[in-house]
Amino acid sequence: MLPPRVPVSRIPGPTRLSQIPSYHGLRYRSRPFTQRSRLQLVSAPYVRPQLPFLSPLASSRPLPPLSIHLRQHFARLISTERRDYYKQRISRGLRFSLSLVGILIMIEAIKLGVYQETLEHRWPTPPEWSWKSRWCLRGALAQQHPEDIGRLITSWPKVAGYAKELLGRLEDPQGEGEGIIEQGDGGFLVEGVGKTGFDVSNKSEPWRRGYFQTLIAAAKAAENLEGWLTDRKQRLSAPAEYVVGPSNPRPKPMPRSQKKVMREEHCQPASPSPEVFYMKILTTRGFDTGQKLDAALAYADWLDYKGLQDTASDVYTWAMDIAASGSPVDAGKVVDVKTGILKNDGKSLPSENLLRVSTALAVYHARHGNLPTALSIFTSVLKARRSLPPPPSGTIMPQLPSPSKPIDPFRFVFESIKMVLVPVEYPSPPPSGNEPPLRTATSTCDEAGLMTYIGEIIYASSSKETGLAWTREAADTAEAIILELGESEGHIPRHRCAECLRVGLKNWKTMVSTLVAKAEQDELESIQKAERSWFGGQKQIQAKSLERKRWEAEDMILDDRIRRLWPVIDGESELDGFAPNTALFL
Repeated sequence: MLPPRVPVSRIPGPTRLSQIPSYHGLRYRSRPFTQRSRLQLVSAPYVRPQLPFLSPLASSRPLPPLSIHLRQHFARLISTERRDYYKQRISRGLRFSLSLVGILIMIEAIKLGVYQETLEHRWPTPPEWSWKSRWCLRGALAQQHPEDIGRLITSWPKVAGYAKELLGRLEDPQGEGEGIIEQGDGGFLVEGVGKTGFDVSNKSEPWRRGYFQTLIAAAKAAENLEGWLTDRKQRLSAPAEYVVGPSNPRPKPMPRSQKKVMREEHCQPASPSPEVFYMKILTTRGFDTGQKLDAALAYADWLDYKGLQDTASDVYTWAMDIAASGSPVDAGKVVDVKTGILKNDGKSLPSENLLRVSTALAVYHARHGNLPTALSIFTSVLKARRSLPPPPSGTIMPQLPSPSKPIDPFRFVFESIKMVLVPVEYPSPPPSGNEPPLRTATSTCDEAGLMTYIGEIIYASSSKETGLAWTREAADTAEAIILELGESEGHIPRHRCAECLRVGLKNWKTMVSTLVAKAEQDELESIQKAERSWFGGQKQIQAKSLERKRWEAEDMILDDRIRRLWPVIDGESELDGFAPNTALFL
C-alpha cells in the first residue's frame, strides 16, 4: 500500500508570481476580445486571440461587396452535411416532377390517340394517305358534326383551315398528288374561278373519294364564311363588321370575352368563293356521277340563295345532263329533261340521280312561285317512288352509322382498347346513283316528304281541304315509319323521318290555325248578316258555328299529338336551333 501523497503544486510557491508581470514599468490590462482599441507601434501581445468576425470592423476599412459578404455568410450557416442534404432533396424533387410531367404527357398522348382512333372509326380516311393528311380530313369531317364530338356548333374556320392545308398536299404532284394530271396545257383558267379541276382517273377510288370529301368540306366552309375575314397574325376569324379599318370606321364592339382587336391591314378573306370548289369538282375528271351531282345541286342551291336565279337554272340544267349521262337507259324515255317531269310509262324506271334532280327542280319552282310545274314534278316523282321494286331476297343493304350511346366506364375502357387494337376497315364505295333505287324501309319516309310538299302547294294554290288532307296523310306516314324504325335503321334515317314529321306537323298546325281564324271570321259575319236578314239567318249561324267547332276540335287534337310526339322528333335534332355560322371569333 502506497503512502498518502501530499498535495504539491506544479510551480513552487516561491517561484509563482502573485501579480501579472508588467513590461516597461506599465501594467497591461486585459480587455474583452470583442473590443478593439487603437494599438501603438510597440504594443504588448494579446492575452487571448482576436476573432475578426466577432469584432466590429474599423471604420477606415472598406466593406466587401455584397455578393462576397452573402457568400461568406451563408457558407458559415450551411455546413457540408446540410448542403448534401439539400442537394439530395432538390434532386429528388426534380426527378419526381419530371416523372410526373412525363406521365401526364403520356396520358394526354394516349387520350389523343384514342380520340383520333374514334374519329377514324367514325369517318374512315384513305389508308394510302400520310398520317398528316388523314388527320386533316378527320378534323374537317368531325368539325361538321359537332354533336358527335361533344361540341355545340360547327367551327367553320377550322374546317376551312383543315381543307386548305389538305388540298395543298393532295394537289402537289411531288407529294400526295403524285399521278394527277392537269387537263390541257397547264390547266384551264376560268375568270373569277381560277384553275379547273385535275384529271385524277389514275388515282385509286379511296384517294378520289377522300379528295371529293375535302372539296365538299371546303365548299361548305366557304358558304358559311362568306363575308368573314381572318387575321393571320392573331389566328382569329370574324365577320367583316367587327374588323377595324378604313372601310369600316365604326365597327361593332368585340365581345367581352375577346380581348383581341382585328385590324383590316392584317386581314384577308377567310375563304375563297364556294364557286371555286364547286367548279373544281364539276370539271375534275375521275369523279363518278353521284359525286358530281352532289356538287351541282349544292352549287345551284347556293346560287339561288344568292339571288342568281338565271345562273341557278343553268346549273340545274347542267345537273340534269349529268344525271342523264349516267342513266342506263335513254333518259328521254323516263323524264322530260327540260321540265324534270317523270313520264312513268311503266316500262323503264328512272335512276336515283334523275329522281334527285327532279325533286330539286320541283323545290326550285315552288320556291319561286311556279306552283303548277312544281306540283306536276312532285306528283310524278311520288308516283315513281311508289312503283319502285323491293330488293331481291338475300340483298344486304348498306348499314348507316348509328349514334353513340352512353356506356359505363368499364365498357368505355374496353371499347377504347378494342378500337385501338382493331384496325379500321375502309368502307366500300357508295352507289353512284346510275341505277334505279330499290324500295327500302326509308322509302316511305321519302314519300311522306313528297306528300308534305304536295299538300302545301295544293293548300296554297287550289283547295285547302285537299291540301290539308295530303298534309295529314304525310304526318301519319312519317309518324308510322319513325316509330317502326326505332333504333334498328341507324341515326340518319330516323333524323330524316323526324325532320319530315316535324315539317308535316308544323304545316298541319299552320293550316288548321288559319282555318280556325277563318271560321271565326265567317261566324261573326254570319251573325251580323242574320241581324239584317228575315229568313235562314239562324241556320247559317249554326252551320258556321259547327264548322268553327270542328276546326277547333282538330286544333286541340293536333296540340295533344304534337305534345306526345315532341320528345321523339326533338331528340333527333337538339342543335337545329343553332345557325351554321354563329361560332364567332374562332
